[in-house]
Amino acid sequence: TNMSQLSPGVWGWAGADTVNANMAMMSRDLDRKGEASVVHLTDVVMPGVVLGLETAVSETKHLEEHKVEECIAVGKDLKAPGPEFMSTVYPFEDEDAASLLPFFPKAFKKIEQIREDGGAVLVYCATGQASTALCVGYKMAKEELSYDDAMAQVQEARPNALPEGLNRNLSRQLTTWRKWPEFPGLPDWM
Repeated sequence: TNMSQLSPGVWGWAGADTVNANMAMMSRDLDRKGEASVVHLTDVVMPGVVLGLETAVSETKHLEEHKVEECIAVGKDLKAPGPEFMSTVYPFEDEDAASLLPFFPKAFKKIEQIREDGGAVLVYCATGQASTALCVGYKMAKEELSYDDAMAQVQEARPNALPEGLNRNLSRQLTTWRKWPEFPGLPDWM
């Protein structure tokens, strides 16, 4: 398949900037046969938890189809959703020494509340690292999974979610955190 022949409508893209960004991402995600893999705007990684691209916040109809009530941005200076969605920003800076763990208690409580009410949360960031790590961490806590098992399940649900895995900093935090069940501030169900 020639990537230039693919229709933007199939991808659910919002505009030319998004097309260019997703084409660049897709060109990195060629399978072994040289065929382009489809980069979805979002994927449901577990009921009520939707992992997606930053551009997904512009796609109101798409978010409504997934029953998204709130968008969780993991990072700074990210695009905000429209006024019809609640939005929470966790100002994580994806640097070698930055810790995502302090954001877990509030983020997990927020996700759990919305899921209990039958809604869904879109989790997104700029690079896919922090949002994937948050979803993996939530899955680890909620389903009592190891880091490797939770990461494998997220990658199965969202095949383009970091095929090489999380960066060393985030994967180290999640593996260490899993061994520390008394992490302060976590909801009772964890």
